[in-house]
Amino acid sequence: MALSAQASAVTSIDFFFADDATQQRPSRDGMGPLVAVGGLLVPGESVRDLERRLGDLCTEFGFPQGEEFKWSPGPELWMRDHLIADARTTFFNTALREAAAMGAQALVVIEDINHGLAIAEAGDHEMDVVGMFLERVNNQLRARKRHGVVVVDRPTGGRREEMRYLVRCLEALQTGTKFVKPDRIAINVLTTSSELVRLLQLADIVVSCSVSCVSGEQRFSPATFGSIRPLLCEGWVGCGGTGLKLHPDFNYANLYHWLLGDQRFRKRTMVFSLPIAGRPYGTSADRWR
Repeated sequence: MALSAQASAVTSIDFFFADDATQQRPSRDGMGPLVAVGGLLVPGESVRDLERRLGDLCTEFGFPQGEEFKWSPGPELWMRDHLIADARTTFFNTALREAAAMGAQALVVIEDINHGLAIAEAGDHEMDVVGMFLERVNNQLRARKRHGVVVVDRPTGGRREEMRYLVRCLEALQTGTKFVKPDRIAINVLTTSSELVRLLQLADIVVSCSVSCVSGEQRFSPATFGSIRPLLCEGWVGCGGTGLKLHPDFNYANLYHWLLGDQRFRKRTMVFSLPIAGRPYGTSADRWR
């Protein structure tokens, strides 16, 4: 009985594997530089099996032992020259389907830095998206009646930069926002190298592909974003603002219709039919006005 209770306690913890991304020059009309944080919610009981399945998948696609996969691999990575075109898309989509089959969900927060902060206390746009991300993580954990741990890729810049980032994350967890106090996140954000964790590598695919698609990239991202879309957490009226948050809403709410297929958008107590006439992208995802 004691062992059963202990096992239940372990599997009541969910894990969020998260990474960040940027796009300095979006091609979408009217859009400024973007910063983002996003990744995957994985039920605690699925973490081990999904991590192993991703490792097996890498082997099936020919990755050398220990080689990392990324959305935009640098020249030092094997997949840059050896997993290309349709084969790369197939690999990404297969990995995302494996995640869906094991109950994973996706959360992505993207912000246009040419506009004001959503959380005034955040101080800068990078921590603003972190705060909005943690708010949505907490909301999902509360809805699932679970607690969770957030694991992120280790920041570049060495130990000092890592400590600075963790202190700011801890402040965000302790203060929360005026809407949400993150009481479901068990401990401060944990960091580790993405080279060691396949689930962090898949988090990179989720957030980086989403930023590419939102920014207007048409060559590679749509085919993989089609596999991310079913993973996005659902709100009361759709994924927009919940699984995929674009800030500011006033500028980008209509993209929830064109990119996600949402028919309605909820802002606090108000619900709007999409697309909203007179707002940016009111007639097309490709036209600001």
